[in-house]
Parts: sequence; C-alpha cells; structure tokens
Amino acid sequence: MIVVKAQESDTLKVAAKSIEPLPIAMYDTDVGFGYGAKAFFLNQLNTNESFDVVLFNSTKGERWYRIVYSIPDFEIRQGKVYSWALDVVFDYDKMIKNSFYGIGNNSEQKNREYYTKEPFEIDLNLSKGLSSAMVVAAGLKYRMVRNYNFDGSGLLRLLSPAINQSVSRYCSVTGTFRYDDRNSFVNPSKGKVIEVEGEYAPDVSMNNSTFSKGALKLQYYTPLIYSDVVLASRLYVQSITGDNLPVQILLPIGGTNIARGYPQDRYLDKSSVIFNLELRCAIYKRFGGIVGLDAGRVAASLSKLGISDWASNPVIGLRYYFDTFIVRVDMGFGKETTGFYFNFGHVF
Repeated sequence: MIVVKAQESDTLKVAAKSIEPLPIAMYDTDVGFGYGAKAFFLNQLNTNESFDVVLFNSTKGERWYRIVYSIPDFEIRQGKVYSWALDVVFDYDKMIKNSFYGIGNNSEQKNREYYTKEPFEIDLNLSKGLSSAMVVAAGLKYRMVRNYNFDGSGLLRLLSPAINQSVSRYCSVTGTFRYDDRNSFVNPSKGKVIEVEGEYAPDVSMNNSTFSKGALKLQYYTPLIYSDVVLASRLYVQSITGDNLPVQILLPIGGTNIARGYPQDRYLDKSSVIFNLELRCAIYKRFGGIVGLDAGRVAASLSKLGISDWASNPVIGLRYYFDTFIVRVDMGFGKETTGFYFNFGHVF
C-alpha cells in the first residue's frame, strides 16, 4: 500500500510533473459494462495545478464526462498553510436507465421504475489554509437535472411537484469549515476530519428549486498493529429544508459512494445519515484490499432518523494505487441485491 506522508514543512513545495492515464473497461451493477478513459495531469503548467479528466460510456446508458481543475492540487496542499486555492468542477453524468423506488425509508424494491436522469453541474470553490489542519472555503454551484422517459404506469410521472417530470435548476452559495490533519488526501493512513458545510439556493428568478442544506462529516483513520493495516471510519449527516422539493434535490442512499450493497438512489428523503467502516490492508506492491461495513438511513427530518431500520451491508474490495489517484473495485452484499462497483478514489 502506498501511503503519502505529510511533509515536515507546512509550506507548499513545487511538485514534479506527471501524467497518469488509465483506459477503462469494467462492469458496474448500476451502469453495466463500461468503457472510457481517465487521466490525471499534475503541474504541467508549473503552477502546482492538476487536471483530473474522466470520459465514460456504458451499456446501461451512463454518459459520464468530468473535468476537475485544482490550483494547487489537493494532495500538494494537504497539511499545508496556503493563501488561496481554487477548484473548478464540470460534471455531466447522464443515466438513461435510472431507478426510482419511492420516497422515504419504507420504499419497496417491488415498486422500482425506470426513467432518464440527466444532471449537469458546475462548481467553483475558493479555499484558504489557515493552518496545516484548518481550512475555510466558499463557493458557487450551478446544477441542472432533467428527468424524462418515465415508465407509463410508474409513480414518478405523476408525483408532485411538476418539476419531478421536467428540469430542476438552481444556483447556490456554499460555505465550509474543515479541520483535517490527515497525512494524505489521496490515501490517508492516520488523522481525522471534522467538516461542517452549508448550502443555500435562494428564491431568485433563475432558480426553480430553492432550499437550505447543512451537513456534518466526521472521518477517522488509524494504523492497526502493522502500518499496512488501516482502520478508516466515516459518519456523514445531511439535511435539506425547503417547500415542495423535487426528487432531483432529495438526498440519496445507495450506490458506489454510499451504501454499496444497494442500487443507486435506493432511498431518497430530506435527511440522511451514513456510516462506513473499512479495514484497508496492503496485498502486493501497488495492490491493496478492504473489508468493511456500510450503513445508512433516510427520513423526512433529522429528528425522525432514529436508530432502527438502517440499510446495511458488508463490503469487500480491491485497490490499485497510482501515484496521484486510486482505482477501486468493490462488492457490497445487501438484503435485496449484491452490488459490484468500479470507481476512483477511496469512498472516504
């Protein structure tokens, strides 16, 4: 397992130039057989910047095109004091055959229906490293999600509000405070994260969806017995408030980044809590593996989340560690389905 250690100095250093390309040929439960490419460009302009590019298509109809520009790069500024950093994200992730089961923690597998979900998002985020561990950030986000091609007898084509059957769009402002003393952004082996985030989409003419959103994220990493075995954990709580919110805005549980034994968007509601626990270990050279547990729950409000009826599942996975990013393959064993996922970076 490759572990990137924090530098003794807390000031930024000039990174060596690198390009890491990766052709993609894979299978994923939610998207089917997929093909494409990923490439990571580091410091090609001599400004410690990075460009992270993903181009991907699949047989179940996913069309995922993503570009992330960061200056300085996330890993370069991790654990450092820096004046300002800029991150710009363009993300288009069309799902021709997306699933809808209903809203709430009691939605049932038998009610599954299909539709096309077409989101496009632009994020601009400006951050400042106040110390080696404390970061504040503010940003602007534009997000548009179009829903169409509904099942003829499905619930979603009739569900209020009417935006469910058309386009949700909003421009929002975000603010974040983060305490992060991990020894790496890409592949941490020790440290913790305490992050508080807020987002507000105001009632202005360009927005047809307005809301307020808050989130608390706690992460912890520690080596166990041997430095090649790491215990990683995450607790992530989110809540969104607003009147007559469409499904495009609701918080999901299920899929490659949340509860890997459940399909993408298996549960939707205004509040969610997620817990992940992983043991990460080295296998051979750049190969590693994980065993873990994913759990989550949604509700109409934070006060209704409760401690029962959580969706939970064990997870196993493989990792391949490049110098600048990680390739992961996971299998989650849920009560209703078994999920197989291919993606990039640790889940947390």
